Parts: sequence; C-alpha cells; structure tokens
Amino acid sequence: MGIVSLDIRQRETAEEIWALQHPAYRLEAALIGVSDLPPLRDTIQSLQECGETFLGYRDSQGDLVGAVSCEKEKLEHYTICRLMVHPEHLRQGIGSLLMVRLLSEKPRNATWTVTAEVRNLPAIALYERFDFIRQETFKPIPSIEMLRLVRAPHSS
Repeated sequence: MGIVSLDIRQRETAEEIWALQHPAYRLEAALIGVSDLPPLRDTIQSLQECGETFLGYRDSQGDLVGAVSCEKEKLEHYTICRLMVHPEHLRQGIGSLLMVRLLSEKPRNATWTVTAEVRNLPAIALYERFDFIRQETFKPIPSIEMLRLVRAPHSS
C-alpha cells in the first residue's frame, strides 16, 4: 500500500501507532541497554494528545509497519519526534521511504532537528544519509546520552 497520512486524533489510528511503537522502541531499548525509554510510557491518550503530524507505511496487507512524526516548532523549523519500523520489517527501506516523503512535504528552506541516543547507530546513520549533521550531545538522565542532529535548509 505504501505511505499514508495518519490522523493520530482518531482512536483506531492511535491504537495502531501504539501497537507499532512498543515493539520498535523495545528493540531500541535493548540495543542501547536502557529499559525505560519515554516512548514506552506513551498511552493511546497521550499519543492522541501529542500534537504531532504522522505519516505511516502500510504493507500489502494494510498493516501499519512504519511511521514517522514531526512537529512544527516555528516558522520553517520542524522537529522529527519519532521514526519507527516494526522489528519484523527492518532493513527493507521503510525508514528511508518515510524520511523522503516527510522531507518532501515541507518547504525546501525548512530547518530540521532530530535527536537519537548516541548508541543507536542505525538511526544516526539514517539521519546522516539525509544530510543531518551532528550538533551536540546531552544527557536527559544519567543512563541516556542523546545526540542532536540538524538538517540545514536546502536551496531550490
């Protein structure tokens, strides 16, 4: 089926995203050795209230197997909030397809920001393939070190 817009305010959609988010972020938690990642604390209601814009990737059976979300921070500045692919569908290009679509739907002169845990090398490599540059690291809690990456505006 491919990439579709998702309305997170709809309960059924929020349930689908929650069901995707948990296995995806449990895999990340295992990868980085931290069991209590904030996305694993989300509820259906907190997802519905997050205010993010979502795109999803549906497989040929219509199942949601990937999603990306962003928020507009200010004029022409966006933050990628989540990028997830179901563990059974990794290494199939779904994350890249979602990134291409997300970036193409916003103005070329937009600035983008994303964070990834420093031990999540696959996520960092994906963002760097899309011209995100490492900016800084910070520790929101002692066991997690985040890397902020920024993608500068692209000229027309």
